[in-house]
Amino acid sequence: MRKLTKIVSMLLALVMLLGMSSFAVAEDASALEHVTLEWYVLEQDKPDSETVFIAINEYLKEKINTTVNFHFVEGTEYQQKISTILMSGQAVDIVNSNDKIPYVEYVKKGAFAPMDELLAQYAPETFAMIPEAYWDAMRVDGQVYGIPSYKDSCQFYCVQINKTLADALGLELPESVKNYQEMVPILYEAYEKRNEMFPDDAALPICRNYPDLENWAQYETIHGLAVVNIPGVEDYEGMGSGEKVFNKYATKEYRDMSKTIAQMTADGLLPTDLFYYDSSRLYDQAGKYLVPAIGSGYVYMPLNQNSADWDTIMIPYQDAIGSTNYLHNAVECISASSKNKERAMMLLELVNTDPFVATALRFGIEGEHYNLDAEGRADFAGTKNEDPANRAYYTWYGAQFGALTHVHVPSTYPSNFADLLVKLNESANTQTNMGFIFDTTPVQNEIGACNNVIKEYETNLKFGYVDVEDVDANIDEFLAQLEANGVDKIIAEAQAQLDAWRAVNKK
Repeated sequence: MRKLTKIVSMLLALVMLLGMSSFAVAEDASALEHVTLEWYVLEQDKPDSETVFIAINEYLKEKINTTVNFHFVEGTEYQQKISTILMSGQAVDIVNSNDKIPYVEYVKKGAFAPMDELLAQYAPETFAMIPEAYWDAMRVDGQVYGIPSYKDSCQFYCVQINKTLADALGLELPESVKNYQEMVPILYEAYEKRNEMFPDDAALPICRNYPDLENWAQYETIHGLAVVNIPGVEDYEGMGSGEKVFNKYATKEYRDMSKTIAQMTADGLLPTDLFYYDSSRLYDQAGKYLVPAIGSGYVYMPLNQNSADWDTIMIPYQDAIGSTNYLHNAVECISASSKNKERAMMLLELVNTDPFVATALRFGIEGEHYNLDAEGRADFAGTKNEDPANRAYYTWYGAQFGALTHVHVPSTYPSNFADLLVKLNESANTQTNMGFIFDTTPVQNEIGACNNVIKEYETNLKFGYVDVEDVDANIDEFLAQLEANGVDKIIAEAQAQLDAWRAVNKK
């Protein structure tokens, strides 16, 4: 794979030497035949979508003599609609791959076009912007089929904190934490102090957010329940440093998390029935919880992140983790059926590297939907986007629109926000199994069966619906059902494939 990357790099150098970059090709856009591209985007339609698309298309005509039909598709419809389009061969040029249209699955189905040569010739800035290890993670059988959205392109968690409440309680907060386990004593301290200082709130939990296991103890996902430790982090005792595949539910860490959540629920720190408690979020909006959310991907958090009435800060995790699965959650792909693959790549180059296109896709038209302040940030005061509850065209972060590095960020963000993102991505731990893709074909039946078992047991354990004294018995039953449905076969198959891949890649 490294050899393939070097070949693409050499090709890129040759292309640029010959003056064939996307901008050189499109230097005289009128020399290009006009084409219309179809782009299906996972996004809700906006009141001013049509106005914004007209402005973007005027710009694209000037740059690459191209018009784009933007099709915004609701999340509830995206999976069925896009799958039907891709599998039927219907005319489409660009689609977003995500958890609803899984990248590897649709590559294997032949839905996406290979990109290596297209990237080198028509999107050299995009290719150069994204680190080599991240491109490795996008390769399926040696080829790149999608451009990962270059934003917070690694697994990086944080705990959001209601600073106003924390200050009132006199809490001393750490600058960072290793994982969510380190937040538990802080939550107990806050609960006790809150009940003493504000007795009228004593019947309320201190938060209504529950950690996933990867928040509690970080891992690298191979597929579903099959995971490995992260080198240098090793949150799972005795499970190696990335070479040993294990069932995440059959760990001491999962058992400890389930017991802790059950105990916190019994002690009143967490609600006894999450799905019916504060469903209107009145207590949330009033700032009654210490932890409004467990976040992912934040390099900066404005004080008004959750409310104008109380301040929010974040406690970041100590480690940022580069992983294949994380990158595959937001990808721009060119359809294999596209008749204009070269122009589609020229468009994606502008989407990822041109400030006008990148900003217009998220915030609309300068002077109408935003204005630029002295630091080049988007200020919405006095525009059609001023009212957060009634914005005419606004999508932030907008990962479905590609890289954030060339966007005019909102004025509540620092002007060096792009630099912070790049620094995060370049500092991420990529000594993981970046580039390994598990072929699930031999164990598809077992995966389906085990997923049904997980649905049956996981929710009750995660949300404290199991009494503390019953947690062990529930997990034992859970694991027995997984074993009966083939979990050992899944782990063995994943281990064999990972062993082979690591040997080839000298891991």
